[in-house]
Amino acid sequence: MKNINYLKIVSLALVFSLVALSCNRDFPNPNNPTEEVVFGSKDGLFALSVGLAQYYSTTTLRQVIEAPGITTREFGVTNTFLNINELAKGGDELSGDSGGITNPWVTLLRAKGMAESILANIDKAEMSEETRGSLLAFASFYKAITLGALIQMFEQAPINNSPDGKATFSDRATVLAECISLLETGRNALNTNPVSDEFVNEVLGQDIDLLASINAYLSRYNLMAGNYAEAISSADAALASAQTSMFTYDANNVNPIWDRTVNSTSLDPQTNFGLTGPYIPEAGDGRVDFYLGADKGFALPDAGGQPLSEMKGFFETSTSSIPVFLPGEMMLNKAEAYARMNDLPNAVAQIDLVRTKANDPLGVNANLPAWPGNATDQNEVLEEIYKNRCIEMFMTGMRFEDSRRFHPNLLSSPNPPNTTNERNRNYYPYPTLERDNNPNTPPDPEI
Repeated sequence: MKNINYLKIVSLALVFSLVALSCNRDFPNPNNPTEEVVFGSKDGLFALSVGLAQYYSTTTLRQVIEAPGITTREFGVTNTFLNINELAKGGDELSGDSGGITNPWVTLLRAKGMAESILANIDKAEMSEETRGSLLAFASFYKAITLGALIQMFEQAPINNSPDGKATFSDRATVLAECISLLETGRNALNTNPVSDEFVNEVLGQDIDLLASINAYLSRYNLMAGNYAEAISSADAALASAQTSMFTYDANNVNPIWDRTVNSTSLDPQTNFGLTGPYIPEAGDGRVDFYLGADKGFALPDAGGQPLSEMKGFFETSTSSIPVFLPGEMMLNKAEAYARMNDLPNAVAQIDLVRTKANDPLGVNANLPAWPGNATDQNEVLEEIYKNRCIEMFMTGMRFEDSRRFHPNLLSSPNPPNTTNERNRNYYPYPTLERDNNPNTPPDPEI
């Protein structure tokens, strides 16, 4: 993670308190910069940006991956902690009181609020137009991906945080449209002026291609919104980048999924990625050995009792980098978009690119032959895409969304969830913390 100087640390501490608490200060402290100084200066906005990137990669990203990963059987629970067991059981066992859903809600809103603070104050500080455009793209990206993660877990979400805690909620279509709009704003800013050297050196670092990351998430959210042509073109733009984009870690800021699996007795990945029946990986699929190690016992009986494996891949060590996006996701986004437009030959061509991949820049190589299935059957093609998304995109936080999109009728009230279903909820209930303080909180979904 990036080091920042003392002035930025002081500014960052103030900003965190402002975003997290929204409290008034009656007694000014001459040793701390004021809110106006932080939000009205380039250094203050840079400090907040560094803090946002660090907070997201070490704290928020854990929640983006962990909660959906338990809900969709990627993780097996090996500890009696209530939060993770409630997520594993799902259904009515998962209430608004559970920390398993409160933690994602709080951390996503906090990170989103930091991005909103940058966007609200970006025109107050003196900086070059190139740097201003970089900052705009950066903050728009982070607001979009936090908002997108919220709408992948909850039926509705607040597009904008509210200082009085009474934010209004928007439905899924409106939230996805806002995510896309934010990312298009960022893309347009970078197409006008590439990321400035100053912004790279002070905030972004060398490990993330911001424009490629924006295009990757444009592909993701356009696919979710049913904008298939746009999903394909954005995926192509992301794949055109010669650079991978990675969240990086060090001894002081460790990989959060390593910390919850290898370094913990709470969770382990399920054998065969938690997949069953026709979705079990084929013999020889290189992605199994990439992501999963030796057998590691079983999940707790009450949480399903599934066989577990050692964690590898992007989560094997405390300093393993986690991709911002996977090239394989872009290919599978294209495959699904083509399939849903009933362009099955192009869909199968993308499936085969994923299955036969042997030179993935991140090492996620299936090394399988071309798909032998029925390339004229749309449902069969879509099922193969779903299977490959579950394997290729293991621990990306996407399986909850994918399961709902590919199998929308899996759960209904006469068919209650259990510890072996593909997913055990359709959406999470809203945290009691939000409901008690915000009268605009919608009713909870049935499942």
